[in-house]
Amino acid sequence: MTSPGRPVDAVFFDLFGTLLSLRPLDDACDRLAPGRGAEIAARWRARQLEASWLRTAMDRWADFDAVTVDTLRAVLDELGIATDDDLSALADAFRDLPLVAGAADAVTSLTEAGLATGVLSNASTATLARVAARLAVGFDHWLSVDAARRYKPHPSVYQLAVDATGLPAERIGFVTANGWDAAGGAAFGFRVAWLRPGPSGTVPPVGVPEPTIATWPEIPRMFTS
Repeated sequence: MTSPGRPVDAVFFDLFGTLLSLRPLDDACDRLAPGRGAEIAARWRARQLEASWLRTAMDRWADFDAVTVDTLRAVLDELGIATDDDLSALADAFRDLPLVAGAADAVTSLTEAGLATGVLSNASTATLARVAARLAVGFDHWLSVDAARRYKPHPSVYQLAVDATGLPAERIGFVTANGWDAAGGAAFGFRVAWLRPGPSGTVPPVGVPEPTIATWPEIPRMFTS
């Protein structure tokens, strides 16, 4: 049901780097090569996203858990780092990342205002289930790209939120800290709040509506008034 008194009726959130902080990955990776954790983690995340986009473009699906392990192995090879560690166990660090400050309060405010809320993530269904079980934040929807067998920013992924809520894209808000994801959501027709990670953060110049730059405390007001 839509409400004419507010701009949207549901708000979905990206997971990695938006709701969940990626900072602990530095420490996890430091165990592989002391002093190089931040370098490994940054390259791992970049390769992880590159692989997801390539798999979507080439129609070579593998879930995000597999992509995560594969790209970690590739990064270690690139950097010449040999290890006997179980890379699958290290990749589980993505399932245990902490909630960022301000996220829980923003989601609670939206729920109290009567909006549906959800997570729309590249994460696998199994990873989302584990995250949902440990976070003290209630969402109405936990949507994995597994259902689309494509990765963001493919339109079929954002369509999952439309299908789950029965709302048109323009009545759905989307929150992300990733510029490429902000571009994807805006292109699809969502009302996008971009948690710009710093003054050097940019949205790719791909001809999409500019997302609204916001902070966590500004999110409830943006979507309810």
